Amino acid sequence: MPTLTLLSNAFTVLAPVFVVAAIGYGWHRARLPYDSAFITTFAINVSSPCLVFSALTRLHLSADVMAEMTVAAAACMGLTALLSVPVLLASGLPLRVYVPAMAFPNAGNLGLPVCLFAFGETGLSLAVLFYAVMAVCQFTLGPALAAGRFDLKQMLRTPTIYAVALAVAIQLYQAPLPVWIADTTTLLGNCAVPLMLLSLGVALARLRLSGALRALSMSAFRLVAGFAIGLLVAWAMGLSGPARGVVLVQSSMPVAVFNYLWALRYDNSPEDVAGMVLGSTAMAFVGLPALMMLVMQ
Repeated sequence: MPTLTLLSNAFTVLAPVFVVAAIGYGWHRARLPYDSAFITTFAINVSSPCLVFSALTRLHLSADVMAEMTVAAAACMGLTALLSVPVLLASGLPLRVYVPAMAFPNAGNLGLPVCLFAFGETGLSLAVLFYAVMAVCQFTLGPALAAGRFDLKQMLRTPTIYAVALAVAIQLYQAPLPVWIADTTTLLGNCAVPLMLLSLGVALARLRLSGALRALSMSAFRLVAGFAIGLLVAWAMGLSGPARGVVLVQSSMPVAVFNYLWALRYDNSPEDVAGMVLGSTAMAFVGLPALMMLVMQ
C-alpha cells in the first residue's frame, strides 16, 4: 500500500482527536465554564461502562479466541508496566504518576479505528476485546495506582466491572438483548470519547512548559516499550494473522486519555500526565504509517 495512502488514512484516524482536544484547549483559554469534576464522574460511571457493554455485546468470537486475546492483553499491560519501573526509578520519577500511563495504552478511540482499517471487522472484534480487558484493569488497578493505595470498596463501586461481566454473560448464554437497551447504551457510550478528549484539551491549556521535555521523553519510551512488548507477547503466544496485528497495534498505542482523568480525580500531577497523552499521541501520528506497514506485511 503506498506510503501516501497510509499517511492519508493515519490523518483521517487521528485528526478528530486533535480537533476535539483543541476545542477543550480553546475553551479553557477563553475562560469559559467547564466542570471537570462532573465530566470526570460522568465519564467514569456512565458513558465508559456503556461504551464497553455496547461493544462487547456485539462481538462474535469463540471462547478460545476470547481467552487468547484476554491473556495477550493482560500480558502486554503487565510487562510494559514492569519494564518501566527500573527506568522510572533511575530517572527519579514517581511511580504513582507514570506507571499507569505506561501500562494503559489508548486502545479505545485510537486503537479500535486503526485495527478496523488494518484488519476489517475481525480485527475490530479482537481489538474491542483487548480494549475491554484494558478497561477492567484501568478501572480497578488504575485508581489504586493513582491514589497510592488499593481500595476494595472503590473497586466494587466501579461500574465498568459489572458492564463487562454482564456483557460476557450475555455472550456466553446468547441471551437476547432488548433493542432499547442496546440503543441506550450505544448512545451513552458514544459520549465517552469526546468528553475525555475535551477534558484532555482543558488539561493541556494548563500544561507547564518546564515539564515538556520530560513528557516527550517518557512518551517516546511508552511507544517503544509498548511495541517491543507487543512483539514479545505475539511471539511467545504464537499469534498470527489479525490476532498478531491487533496485539501489536493495541500495545503500541499512545497513553490513554483516562490516565489523565484518574490523575485529575486524585490530584496526581494531571498536567504531567496530560503532557504524556499529547506527546505520545503526536508521536503516534508520525509513526503510525510505519507501524501499519509492519503489521500488515
